[in-house]
Amino acid sequence: MLAAFALLGAPWTIKSLALLATLAHAAVFRPRATPRLVWRGDGRVAVPDLELYDLTLGPRSRHSALWIRLDLRAPGRRALDILLLADQLDAGVWRSFRAELNRLRTGAAPADPGGDPGPDLR
Repeated sequence: MLAAFALLGAPWTIKSLALLATLAHAAVFRPRATPRLVWRGDGRVAVPDLELYDLTLGPRSRHSALWIRLDLRAPGRRALDILLLADQLDAGVWRSFRAELNRLRTGAAPADPGGDPGPDLR
């Protein structure tokens, strides 16, 4: 939006007001931080910040090289969607998390059959 105003022949006062409105919007409507996720080896996920435990991946969970969309479900609750971007996690954790999602999709045996808590995904 600011680039469009800069290219237009609008007076500098209108351009300044557009800049101030954009900065105010960014300051007031900041997105919430991603809640802490705890990945378990058997595909279950816990979100301790929301007091949600034993969530399972739903059918709408998807991932690519740059993003992961988790569709988390629990009995009697609405689905919880969480979007993770590649720059939010360490590169090694990102690769292993995507590999684990691929393993779950193919139905291979769990890497950790005991279901002990896995890495804390922040």
